[in-house]
Amino acid sequence: MKKFHPMALLLKFEGYPPAVIASVTMHACLFLFILGKSVNSSDFVTVEDPVIITASAIDVNPQRLRRLERLEQERVADQQQRREQAQREERARQERERAESAARAERERAQQQERERQQALEREQAQQRQRDEARRQEEVARQRAAEEARRREQERLAQQQAEREAATRAAQEAQANQIASENLIVAEYAGIIKRIISQNWQIPPSARNGMMTEVRLQLVPTGEVVAVNIIQSSGNDVFDRSVLQAVERADRFIELQDLDNAVFERNFRTFTLVFRPEDLLR
Repeated sequence: MKKFHPMALLLKFEGYPPAVIASVTMHACLFLFILGKSVNSSDFVTVEDPVIITASAIDVNPQRLRRLERLEQERVADQQQRREQAQREERARQERERAESAARAERERAQQQERERQQALEREQAQQRQRDEARRQEEVARQRAAEEARRREQERLAQQQAEREAATRAAQEAQANQIASENLIVAEYAGIIKRIISQNWQIPPSARNGMMTEVRLQLVPTGEVVAVNIIQSSGNDVFDRSVLQAVERADRFIELQDLDNAVFERNFRTFTLVFRPEDLLR
């Protein structure tokens, strides 16, 4: 344990209250001592004018000077320490602020990057949706175009089929009409030929009903008979020969010259006739 020293009390209060008390006490004792002592004339001394020396209390208190110096040094050291602490704290604060600023900037940069990434993702998704929609519309348009093309092709084919059928019907009708007209012409000219031959036919006495002779005539466009042959005999040579003689007497059918060459070639280049005795009798 630290020992107590009387001067510590004076130094504790910077020396003023205890020093004043001590000074007053000393002066009081000295004053009482002087009053209590008898004074002789020999005891008087000549007092010269004093030399006034100005001094402050600090000049006569080296302990206080040392303490003040120490306190000043402590104050300066404390101020220096505080300044250094403040500087350290300021540097630490600045470092924290820089770190916080860097962290904040990093967070903002990360947030910005995240926003940009999100925006890019949204743009990509929007573009993908647009591409998907464009492909869908293109597919729908393609399907519609294909359906329209198929419909038009079907209509074209149906139209062509209808036209072919109409043409076929028209051709068939025209052919039928032509055949009918040609048949009428053929029948008419065949009747003329048979009538001319019948006019030159002299039926033999041996002819009987039921006999039939079929002959084939080969003609030229001028109407001349170039050949005649029996293709089915009646069984009676006299009857068959009478038919041949009738064709030979007719010799030429000038009416055939009025026929169209194609009609002649189809129907009269080779011409077949049947002769029966009953046909002539009618």
